[in-house]
Amino acid sequence: MRLQTKLLMPVVAFLVLLPLVLGWIVTDALTHSQEETGHRDLATAQRLFQTSLDDRRHDLLLRFRPIPQTSAFTNPAQLAVESGNDYTTAINTLREALRNQLDSFRDECQIILFTGVTAGAEPIVVKQPEVEPGFALAAESVTDEAMREGEATGIVVLGNTAYYAIAVAIAPDLQPLGVLTFGVRLDISALERLQAITGSEIFLTGPHGVMVSTLRVDATPVAQADGTVVMNGIHYLPLAGAYDEGKAGRGFDYTLLWSVEPNLRMRSEMEDLVAEVSVAAVILSIAAIWYFTRRSMKPLLDLRDAAETVGRGDFSRRVRVYAHDESGDVARAFNAMTDNLQQSRAELEKTVETLKATQNQLIQSEKLSAVGQFVSGVAHELNNPLAAVIGFSELLAQTAADEKVRPHLDMIAKSAQRCHKIVQNLLSFARQHPPERKAISINTVVEEVLDFMAYEFKTSNIAIERQLAGDLPPIQGDPHQLQQVFVNILGNARQAIQGVRRDGRIVVRTRCPVPGKVAVELIDNGPGIRPEHLSRIFDPFFTTKPVGKGTGLGLSLTYGIIREHGGSIRAESVLGNGATFVIELPSAGPGVSRGETARPAATLGPPAAPSGKTVLVVDDEDWLLELSANLLRQDGHTPVVVHSGEEAIKILGQRRVDLILSDWKMPGLSGAAFFEHLEAVYPRAAERILFMTGDVMNDSLQEFLARRGKQCLAKPFPIEQFRAAVAAELSRTPAAAARS
Repeated sequence: MRLQTKLLMPVVAFLVLLPLVLGWIVTDALTHSQEETGHRDLATAQRLFQTSLDDRRHDLLLRFRPIPQTSAFTNPAQLAVESGNDYTTAINTLREALRNQLDSFRDECQIILFTGVTAGAEPIVVKQPEVEPGFALAAESVTDEAMREGEATGIVVLGNTAYYAIAVAIAPDLQPLGVLTFGVRLDISALERLQAITGSEIFLTGPHGVMVSTLRVDATPVAQADGTVVMNGIHYLPLAGAYDEGKAGRGFDYTLLWSVEPNLRMRSEMEDLVAEVSVAAVILSIAAIWYFTRRSMKPLLDLRDAAETVGRGDFSRRVRVYAHDESGDVARAFNAMTDNLQQSRAELEKTVETLKATQNQLIQSEKLSAVGQFVSGVAHELNNPLAAVIGFSELLAQTAADEKVRPHLDMIAKSAQRCHKIVQNLLSFARQHPPERKAISINTVVEEVLDFMAYEFKTSNIAIERQLAGDLPPIQGDPHQLQQVFVNILGNARQAIQGVRRDGRIVVRTRCPVPGKVAVELIDNGPGIRPEHLSRIFDPFFTTKPVGKGTGLGLSLTYGIIREHGGSIRAESVLGNGATFVIELPSAGPGVSRGETARPAATLGPPAAPSGKTVLVVDDEDWLLELSANLLRQDGHTPVVVHSGEEAIKILGQRRVDLILSDWKMPGLSGAAFFEHLEAVYPRAAERILFMTGDVMNDSLQEFLARRGKQCLAKPFPIEQFRAAVAAELSRTPAAAARS
């Protein structure tokens, strides 16, 4: 047998075997990767499904929570439990109120149930015609929990239909009179919205089988050996679970189906492509080798060895080019192929890492958004009682006869003011703000950030040394974006110091290095930054923190914000001796004053205003009515206090008033709705109104005040600010009474 044939036979066998092995490896790896991706995506879909259901229940609770406290339900419910009243009349009134409420909801709600506290009394149920009976019994556990806790939510299954059960106690004076339970059907439209969120088909099953689904089943599901099921000729990856099982209400079972058809098509296409490429490669290789085997054996042996290495996944192997002939061309082509494969693999790995980091950042962004909404609500609730603490402590301090008591009252007021400042800082950092440019003081921005993070530094045993120059020119920038810059850098410094030192120190220095520039230096005594990391710390997704502790985007965003402001940022560090971040920003130029945020209400001393005026105070908080009435009486005015906008409208129909003080957020008529009614019925009264609220950063409130040209007194307020605002409004309004 000729040497050429001897050489060709093993080479041909190798070339035939190699594509098969590579194809099997690629197919097996692709199959495992697709399975892992499918299970991960399905688990994510399950979390989104359950979270969306929880969010829907929470949204329904917020929607229905104010309704039971309206007079349409509290008055007849009170009559129903008081002895000596016409119980039948009260029940009929309640039933009519329930039916009116159900009619107003239309498709939003299908059942409303009233359960009273009177022993032995039958529940009152109003429902849409298509709703099956038995809701009162099915929702009994939800109703009982609301009777104890004030409110409760759960899932109720009637027949073959699931309902959200939202129960809220009727308790106008914190004494339950009964419970309103609302039933909202979980129908196909709701399920289709969940399908859009999760990207999967959904089956809800109850005691009688499938209740509702997004997929029409024309055939019996067939389980496959690989864990998938086939329905209607489509392969799905299933995931079953239970929702609300063991909580208030029985709940229901669900099954999520994730289509794997795209993965199967991709695998089939990949197998076909590998087969075609392999056949073509084998044919071309046989022809080439038959022609070139009479050449030197060394290049062929090198090529064979290199091919085996690449087959094992090592793309760094290169073939030596011995001559500028066909053998050399093959060697160069092989080297170019491995270069491309190596580059493609590196780019793919980088892309995967980038996508993972981006996904983590998006999840964190959603969490922060939810935290911001939560902080906004908590801040409003805290500002109301803080206003009572500040107002009554100042009022007592003015009237206290014992001089020993006054310092204590002053300490109470200052502590409450400190709480208010913390709340305002939380709101400022939690809320999203549109980008803006205005003249600001960099020292003010730095001080606000240091105040906001003061507790973190204190508990981490880190001392803050302020070296703020007092003669800095203003800069043109966005205060909220710059706050985020300093929070990112100071937060990184705190984390670096906390793990290695108990005597941490951060120096915050501002100065004017050259005319037209303002510099901020942040110097810590932490462990410093490694030299190989120093040049990469501003790169996106670069982080030295453990997995799950950081996304690597903080300093990258910081760098982008500073560059957008026309400035520069650099880091200096010696390993073991801390780190220094230097930020330089252009000043706003001569003739530009610092921008100040407009206050919601007047804070100047009260102008000369006549006494003896009649002031109508509208607020749902008794303590604020009491505080306002005392202050108005001290100033010689006649206060008229009411708990709601509806009561205020009745008062305006009976007597004249010179000024209206109205809360912005109230049950029933809100501040905006109350003002719109005044404009329509009592236009002159609408000209003499001063709003009060603990949520002064509310966007809709700010837009309303700007559009209507009205003032708003921010809670909590010092009593002198209250008096100044009242005096300013009375001096501004005409002397005529505010009755149309």
